[in-house]
Amino acid sequence: MKIVIRADGGKKIGLGHIMRTLVLAKQLKSFSEVCYVCSGEENFKEGVQYIKQQGYAVVMISKDKCELKDIQADCLITDSYDVDEQYFSEMAKIFSVTGYIDDLNRHYFDVDFILNQNPYATELRYKTAHNTKLFLGLSYVLLRDEFRAIKHRSISAKISDIMITMGGADPYGYTTRIIRQISTQFPTVRLHVVIGAFFEHIAEIEAMKDEHVIIYKSPKMSELMQKCDLAISACGGTVYELAACGVPTIGIPIVDNQKMTAHKMNALGVIKKVDIDGVGNAIKDLHYQARIKMAQCQKQLIDGQGSQRMASEIQQIIQTIS
Repeated sequence: MKIVIRADGGKKIGLGHIMRTLVLAKQLKSFSEVCYVCSGEENFKEGVQYIKQQGYAVVMISKDKCELKDIQADCLITDSYDVDEQYFSEMAKIFSVTGYIDDLNRHYFDVDFILNQNPYATELRYKTAHNTKLFLGLSYVLLRDEFRAIKHRSISAKISDIMITMGGADPYGYTTRIIRQISTQFPTVRLHVVIGAFFEHIAEIEAMKDEHVIIYKSPKMSELMQKCDLAISACGGTVYELAACGVPTIGIPIVDNQKMTAHKMNALGVIKKVDIDGVGNAIKDLHYQARIKMAQCQKQLIDGQGSQRMASEIQQIIQTIS
């Protein structure tokens, strides 16, 4: 059995699509050969390099050609916004099984399955082929092994350590603004600042390093999260990891495709959504009891087993259809 994953990542769009598919790919490897198909454009070279570092073969394709027709595989899984209804129809003719990892519900989907791991997914009204299976919501969140069945730390009465993580790129330079804001209002709090792979303002952030501002590059995120009383995070996949660890979180949506996640996670009590200038006030609002309540909500919603569930479902679909 062979499964092909179509995904891209790089400085311009970050590594979100690649990171979550790699989590799924690791589970799929237990019963199938897995390889990637990526765009050969210069903007995505970092993503290709990262996938290869994880041990997966990568087939490069051009933007204006559909070399996917030349790939022999049982299943194609696509995780990309750069697709349309024609793409899905064409892929259905080439591969026995096709699936799509979605966030936005923009198209009619002629696929065998859709995975939307976001908390708002069950509210979307998908238009699909009659036999399309839907896997929607937080039960299917794709979390790395380190976040499975993790033990939640106890909630401290006092906030002493805050984690700041703005994803892989931080295109708007939010990290430095958050550091300045917290350092001014809460000068004794230790800030644990994660620098992503594609940050453009690293020197500026590193210049702020002192006894209260600690900089990390490529840390083991679960361990770092468990050291902290609170996190300030972009609203991509990291908010799910923080929830799995039971870390009260202030969420800042930094790109459009994070807005729905931020809104729903806030409504569920899993994060406190703010804009970039509201961090200080949000920290004040998250008193001891508020943080206890948030951690309880997190534990109830995310169990860390989503990737295993999804891989099992895909295996069953392939065995049924192929």
